Amino acid sequence: MKRTIKTTVVFLLITTLLILVGCSKSKAVPVNPIQQDDSNLPQVNIDAFRGQGRLAFVWNGLLYVLDGDKCTLTKQNDAGQVRWPKWSPDGQWLAYIRYSDNQMNDGKLLIVSTDGSKSHEVTGLSSPVNNSNGISWLPTSDVLVVKPEGQGLYMVRPGETPRKVNDYPGFLSPDGKTMAYVKTLPYDDKYPEKRSDALYVPLEGGEPVQLYFAKEAGIHFAGWWPDHKGLLFRIAPHHSASIMSDGTGLYSLPLTGGEPRLLTTSLKHPEWLSWSPDGSELLAVKGTGREIWQNKSLVVCDVKTGKNTDLPQRPNTVSLDPDWSPDGKNIAYVEAVERKDIKNTEGFTVWEQTRTLWVADADGKNTRQINEAGTGISRPLWSRDGSHIIYLKDNSIWLVNINGESPVKLVGPFPDAPNSQGYYGYVSWSNILALYRQ
Repeated sequence: MKRTIKTTVVFLLITTLLILVGCSKSKAVPVNPIQQDDSNLPQVNIDAFRGQGRLAFVWNGLLYVLDGDKCTLTKQNDAGQVRWPKWSPDGQWLAYIRYSDNQMNDGKLLIVSTDGSKSHEVTGLSSPVNNSNGISWLPTSDVLVVKPEGQGLYMVRPGETPRKVNDYPGFLSPDGKTMAYVKTLPYDDKYPEKRSDALYVPLEGGEPVQLYFAKEAGIHFAGWWPDHKGLLFRIAPHHSASIMSDGTGLYSLPLTGGEPRLLTTSLKHPEWLSWSPDGSELLAVKGTGREIWQNKSLVVCDVKTGKNTDLPQRPNTVSLDPDWSPDGKNIAYVEAVERKDIKNTEGFTVWEQTRTLWVADADGKNTRQINEAGTGISRPLWSRDGSHIIYLKDNSIWLVNINGESPVKLVGPFPDAPNSQGYYGYVSWSNILALYRQ
């Protein structure tokens, strides 16, 4: 049988540059002492990240792993442009897409071990995988789920041949046993936009079950319940991408059927949804309008009952970028001044500097600003110990102790950071950054 996985065992002393620094007090760590031009090397504070997890980031197109347990910095590739790094649930593997040029037209899917000693190119797929929506790990295994450009659904383990599990590019349940997908039934080639049907089917056999149908609207899945007993989805009236961009309803529906429950109305940004550690509640950014500087607040939703609770918010502010703490007791988020009239780059830059870091109890009470972090904050993420927060500022990654210590720059400034204005103020760093904190 012809193998469809290219497996490369890479010896660390040859192509993977691994620096063991023993969590010293060294601040800027040279990744490759042999290289003459240090200007292209990442500026990293390894000691400050001790015990906080593992951080994968892209620097000048190359993928690096900062390991807070081993106190190491590892370069994972030597060429190409890496995007969309994603951690396996056990933190032993990274999946990512590597492009051959800056145009990002020729992407290859790879799985690499954290220490860089093993690299597997996933081949034999029906078509390329060119964005983050096409790859995800099952939450409790080392199985990577792959959806190549709308053609089929595959499952693959590191070093093994991909297994095609369905012809539709569906969404696999967390336990890997059920696939949900959208199809138009019955199909009318003259009026295909008349309806959309949400269905699910067991992978090991059985007939598809119609869960819901939307009349003259599109259905866009937003995820499974963590216990794999229900789904989240959005409905796009008239299949309109423009309407979706301004916010639509986020619905929850158990696999047992019934009427979907409206949780909230929000934008479709996946990083604005944060599950509680026990999987019972969803923390989301609520509000319509594609501009992130107005009409945005936080809401906690019970996906099974549909109950939603608006969290307290100070007047004339917006709340963004929420993240639930590892123990479920607190939340972190960004607060900024609400604006109605940002029309140019200068106005956005002024508003951006009103973005500050806040923490609160899980119910939104006892809010307090982390003044030490400063301003211009985005994408706060709790680190492993629950007393530190990683965040972005000035195109760099920072770490701050929420109990009052001065922040420390971990990595940066990035030479290839995303445009800070993004899409009406929204910027995703998931294409060059991934945190593993278990």
